[in-house]
Amino acid sequence: MLKIFPQFGKFTIAGKVLTSSVFIALLMTLNNTVLGQPTTAPTPKPSQPNQPLQPIAQKILGQWQAKDPSSAIALNFIFSPEGKLYIFSPNSQNPVAVEVKYSINPTPQPMHLNITISKNPEPVLTIFEFTADNQLRLQLDNTDSGKSRPKTFSPTATLFTKVSDTAKLPENVKIIDPRL
Repeated sequence: MLKIFPQFGKFTIAGKVLTSSVFIALLMTLNNTVLGQPTTAPTPKPSQPNQPLQPIAQKILGQWQAKDPSSAIALNFIFSPEGKLYIFSPNSQNPVAVEVKYSINPTPQPMHLNITISKNPEPVLTIFEFTADNQLRLQLDNTDSGKSRPKTFSPTATLFTKVSDTAKLPENVKIIDPRL
């Protein structure tokens, strides 16, 4: 017969049963008033309604816009509380957006941003920070799925200005599949 737990021999189990029996017998000899005292139930802690997001996670939510200084083209990022990031250009007559997933780690400096594109198993690893004038500096150049995370910002890091606290995509923007 196959032993499932060979370390539990019959003497070890018998020793445990004997110890338990002695413990129960000792409890029975104690004064009834001690045994009959009610146990104190732990005081329930009031539940906290919807704990607020971490300050950085809250600060990044909303619509951010970067403008190309050499043209009138704008690039918008919308960070939602559900971990969705919408990337679109509002300049088009038929604006379209790409929906990706994001996560942040606010502990390291610069802070980490991971962007997962569609079904690609490897996220784009990048860095971000908030500037003194409340802009979002994001390292976009030389970042790609499977590449290591940049350690510092390059001179070409993109600066975004917050244009809205709304974390929803405008109704006139159509979501497209980024693999197309």
